[in-house]
Amino acid sequence: MRILNAQQMREADRRTIEEIGIPSLVLMENAGRQVVAAMEASFDELHASRVAVLCGRGSNGGDGFVVARTLNLRGIEATVFLLGDVADVRGDARTNLEILGRLGITVVEVPDAQAWELHFSEISAYDLIVDALFGTGFRGPLSGLMETVVADVNGTAIPVVAIDLPTGLSADLADVEGEAIQASMTVTLAAPKVPLVLPPAETHAGDLVIADIGIPSQVIDELEGQWLELLTREAMRVLVQPRTPDSHKGDYGRVLVVAGSLGRTGASHLAASGALRSGAGLVTVATPRSSLPIVAALGVEYMTEPLPETASGGIDAAALDAVLAMRADVIALGPGVGTDAATVQFVRGLV
Repeated sequence: MRILNAQQMREADRRTIEEIGIPSLVLMENAGRQVVAAMEASFDELHASRVAVLCGRGSNGGDGFVVARTLNLRGIEATVFLLGDVADVRGDARTNLEILGRLGITVVEVPDAQAWELHFSEISAYDLIVDALFGTGFRGPLSGLMETVVADVNGTAIPVVAIDLPTGLSADLADVEGEAIQASMTVTLAAPKVPLVLPPAETHAGDLVIADIGIPSQVIDELEGQWLELLTREAMRVLVQPRTPDSHKGDYGRVLVVAGSLGRTGASHLAASGALRSGAGLVTVATPRSSLPIVAALGVEYMTEPLPETASGGIDAAALDAVLAMRADVIALGPGVGTDAATVQFVRGLV
């Protein structure tokens, strides 16, 4: 699954709207409904909860207006707190804001710090907060009213559901510049964004849900620019093929793990276990002779081979010929081998 930055997401929106012909209002409607679906799947008591939807004046706020409407129509109390003036809301967000008015759904204007201070105690009594303040168009760091809002929300124990990105994160950066919402769950739209999958920003995302809002997959696949890929369970299943009844372990590759030293035997075991988990048919751990009994006792699925060792229990340079003679399709070299001079000589010779 492709990971997008801000410019790529804008281009995906544009192509979907202008070239494919799916109206932007439809995308916004889909986004809001998908957020509600994710909330219903994650919060068992949602039907009995009071939800505060914090909305900005742009498209992310428009998604929040759809969330508030959808929740109310399902009998869930949801109140919109608009950070800004109603008069400043434009485009599709304005359309959805006006729908809220016609349905009698409460929208509270919070234009300044004084108004926020007045309403924050009210918001603190809600069971759930939806962060619909900023989306992929945000450039940090936060300041003024928004910085105060985010700091105050983070100071509560109320779960937060962020739409697309937690407020305070930039879609182009893995770094966190100043305050940022600490979400319990982020429902990101169409594709994951850079800060949701890379540290340190990813720690602000909480549980990540990727919502299909109607942007065709070919639009995302054809985007120019950086290509980052998020490996999913579905993608990994394609790489690890099912084993057929007439096959044997030799059909699935031989991995030689050259690893470990005295005091670092766990590294050998972890590397070998990872090789087995990835689907290797035969895994052998070549490790210093004194470490071998420990490594062998840790795992029953891999084989072991003793290697000549240094006085301190590392791999000796004399082990090179033995390792080169071992049969393997892949050699995993390095975990826990230490830094003995003879070990360094061995590694250089093998590489």
